[in-house]
Amino acid sequence: MTSSPADEGFGSARLDPPDDVIAGSRRTWRLTYTAGNHAIRPGGRIRIYCDSDTDRALPQFGDPSGPDYTTVTTPDGVFADALAPNYKVLILTLHGRDLRPGEQLVVTYGDTSSGSPGFRSQTFLENRHTFDISVARSTEDPLHPLPESPAQRIVGGDIDRLVVVAPSTAVVGRPFRLLVRAEDPWGNPASLFRSRVTLTSDAVKLPQSEIEFTEAEGGVRWLDECRPSKTGRATIEAETDGGCVGRSNPLRIEDESPDHELFWGDYHGGQVENAEKIDDFFRYARDVAGIQFASYQRNDTVHSDAEYAVQQEVERAYHDPGHFVAIPGYEWSPATRVGGHHNVYFRRFDQPIRRWTSARLPGHDTRYDLPHVRDLYRAFRNTDTVITPHVGGNHSNLHWHDPTVEPAVEITSDHGSFEWMLKEILAYDYRMGFFGGSDSHTGRPGRDSPGHQHRRYANSGLAGVYAEDVTIDALLDALKARRIYATTGPRIQVKTEADGHPMGAEYATSSSPEIKASVTGTAPLESVELYRGHEPVYAYPIDTPTTPTRVRILWEGASRETSYSGVVWEGSLSILDGELSNVHKLRFDSPRSYLSDTPPGGISWYSVTCGYRSGFTFDVDSQEARLDLAFTTSVMTGPKYENRGESGALRIAHAPADRVASTIQVAELSDGPRVIDLGHLNRRITIALAPEPTTEHVELSFEDPAPQPGVNPYWLRIVQVDQEMAWSSPIYVDFAAPSG
Repeated sequence: MTSSPADEGFGSARLDPPDDVIAGSRRTWRLTYTAGNHAIRPGGRIRIYCDSDTDRALPQFGDPSGPDYTTVTTPDGVFADALAPNYKVLILTLHGRDLRPGEQLVVTYGDTSSGSPGFRSQTFLENRHTFDISVARSTEDPLHPLPESPAQRIVGGDIDRLVVVAPSTAVVGRPFRLLVRAEDPWGNPASLFRSRVTLTSDAVKLPQSEIEFTEAEGGVRWLDECRPSKTGRATIEAETDGGCVGRSNPLRIEDESPDHELFWGDYHGGQVENAEKIDDFFRYARDVAGIQFASYQRNDTVHSDAEYAVQQEVERAYHDPGHFVAIPGYEWSPATRVGGHHNVYFRRFDQPIRRWTSARLPGHDTRYDLPHVRDLYRAFRNTDTVITPHVGGNHSNLHWHDPTVEPAVEITSDHGSFEWMLKEILAYDYRMGFFGGSDSHTGRPGRDSPGHQHRRYANSGLAGVYAEDVTIDALLDALKARRIYATTGPRIQVKTEADGHPMGAEYATSSSPEIKASVTGTAPLESVELYRGHEPVYAYPIDTPTTPTRVRILWEGASRETSYSGVVWEGSLSILDGELSNVHKLRFDSPRSYLSDTPPGGISWYSVTCGYRSGFTFDVDSQEARLDLAFTTSVMTGPKYENRGESGALRIAHAPADRVASTIQVAELSDGPRVIDLGHLNRRITIALAPEPTTEHVELSFEDPAPQPGVNPYWLRIVQVDQEMAWSSPIYVDFAAPSG
């Protein structure tokens, strides 16, 4: 049981039961408030608030047998109106008689007495998930927070998948650390996992072939003194006693260290609401996600100087050059019309925060505010500061750009993938690199996963960085030099060059440029395409054979070129003159998205995506089988609002969109895919024969026979069979044809 003491007569609270809660599970909790030395009069309020970006269930009060049923019990003669405006807040307004000193009010989350299955907890782990309580003793009285509020710990569940993380660059004989992580369905470390894991590799000498997961590990094990024994590409395999198999990202093992090693990190690690949890944020990045760097990017308008001081103290504590660094910075967060959200990075600690407005922070001096992105550029031009745009709460407005401080753009995060932003940059002829990040609000930088909210739809992206070392200077130098690339999360290896110039370089030539690239996937590759600006100029000929009775259905696209632009795909598949089997999901990033075996003999689904492909494959027993498909879509749209429409922009509105029906005989797919175009931003459905896995590695060389006069941005777009993706930063080739 956790409780809060009485203070100044405002009362106390406790939460039962006291044990840990498994993320995403259904339980019953009783929050008991005891009135203090002074009564709460009619019109008084009790406000219960969560200080995290929780996705726990929204309480419902009308269906006693339904999920998330919540009740409020009061003494005789005291009544309470309950208002749950969002996931985070429950407000109780009292009427009738006074709630007298010592009397109790009980909120039961997940009251099962009439058949409710309980209340769903949030889906991400948290060491201290609070129920902050404030009390107003009358209509005129302001809310007074209790000095301590009850809390619970959210932990991961049992294993759903096994993840193995190795360095992407390794040197023969040089030891490295290996991370083995058991994950639950929501992407948390699987705290309940208890098993032995067997490790094997033919290119790395492991200090032990078996490791044991006990309660102490909490689903995460590190193994030191792993030594590469020969050059080449390699992986490390792992398997639990229960048959769950994991394989590491690819290692490139060399005889000696290259000038620039490939590191992984999260320039846009996101934020948490409570500054006391920043330590947990960086610990997760380093010890659980296994990345080499992260940057805490709190929205400036809600980040007080005191909280910023806590952030910098924690960043210094995690400053361990060569192993892990926390890059100092913050998020400049205005509306899109004056520039939109941008990330700001410092090379040094103790740099002042320059907000777009300090008006929301009482007592702050607004004279040093930066109200427009042009002011942001002016403030940091000719300094060692780095700035990057992205799609977040408000997307960046790319109408403005300063190349002296703004070298790259985040094109994939847990908000989705935003190729429209990449294309807009190319259309403006900006010379910028591409990277991925998380923008995590769940305290899981480097490895965030979507839960139940319709605001973050995807597993977090990552930045692959070619840098000299793991230091703040080296990582920001790589960002400024555009020696970076984006992935949707997997540690896909991508290396490009043009006439010997590395990824991100800019040079002039009068000869046809030769572009070379090396790609090693974490799964079989489906396509590796080379683009010159917007135009695809070369596709590596990957052999992707098909089987005439194995089918793949994909859907993709976004709703609009802005923040919160997801699409909800609901559909069903019925099969006639045949039977289906061996169904396999593709990029159902959240367990909220699902496949089910209804209707009988068919499949139905619910999927939320943003800018990337999702779908499934399956076998049929005959080419004569007929597939009847039906899709219903809705899109995220505006306006969005908070405070019951009075101000702000938090809730997400849905709009009905496309209704689709299609009938196709499997034999027809041998002639090519059936594509149903739904319009804007590549929103479409593709029914095709499923490509069979072949290769995970390609080396390409392409001499462009028709470079265009002026600057030619050459970049790669990679798609794996599992629909994970990567984008290389462009190499900018300034071509001038020889005279005469």
